[in-house]
Amino acid sequence: MKNFKYSTVTDLPRFDDDLIDYLDAFAPDDIYSLGLTQMAGTEIIPPLLNALEEHNLQAVVGHDLKTVERLYRTSGGRMKRLIQTNDPKYHPNATPNDTMVLALLRDGVPQGCVASRLLWCERSLAEEMESGRLWVAHPSLWTAEDRCVVRAPIAKKIRACYIVFTGSIYLAQEVTGGSTLAAMLRLHYLWVICHWRFSWLTGIIEGALARRHIFDVYGMTGLDVGIWRTRPGEGPELHKYELPTCDRETAVASWLRPETGDLSRPLGWPSFAVLPPRAAVAEAV
Repeated sequence: MKNFKYSTVTDLPRFDDDLIDYLDAFAPDDIYSLGLTQMAGTEIIPPLLNALEEHNLQAVVGHDLKTVERLYRTSGGRMKRLIQTNDPKYHPNATPNDTMVLALLRDGVPQGCVASRLLWCERSLAEEMESGRLWVAHPSLWTAEDRCVVRAPIAKKIRACYIVFTGSIYLAQEVTGGSTLAAMLRLHYLWVICHWRFSWLTGIIEGALARRHIFDVYGMTGLDVGIWRTRPGEGPELHKYELPTCDRETAVASWLRPETGDLSRPLGWPSFAVLPPRAAVAEAV
């Protein structure tokens, strides 16, 4: 029997009309100096896009949660679930100003994506999560069966600020491996950093592979245990997650530098500028 939850490969619609090319979407305002913005446009973005083009992949950008929902339904199960912050059912008031999805297309057919929301965190992040205010736009959407328990220490300290909450990350089986995930995430977070004003990057993750690459590929600087959540429509069972975080200042220092365009260099490594000259190292040895 056919599973109607996902589309088969032959059913996949083209997404060309819903998304725009990454270069056309990259148009920062005066958040940073002209020199820094030009550096991003000439030294970081081109090598990342070239790395994708070598695999016939095009990076495109959208600002509608309905697009994220379509990507979920055409992912063939590769996107395990549509997190509530990226689901138009739970956030019907999302706007292009607080929504960003980066997708990878091959001949107009999606091969992967990552999506983020710019959300205001009035009380502590722990309170926003446990009360459901982070997950749904209206209290009526947080049912009696929904539960979220937060023990992650950093979540109790983040408050009264904008956060970028990222999720819905997946790659098609045909493009996994290599540096495709790293290129997609670097382009995504580079856009976020250059266009949105926020205090923290965060999200929730599960799985050993995600945890292993949370620093060098995802670019986070902290990983706290202690998030348990029910899943909408999946009963009362609590599922364990981790909470990755990165403050804005560190994110800017990590992404807005030429080395970000070098996919052979893990994120978070010290900048070439702070390393001693090779001659000095040789003399010290």
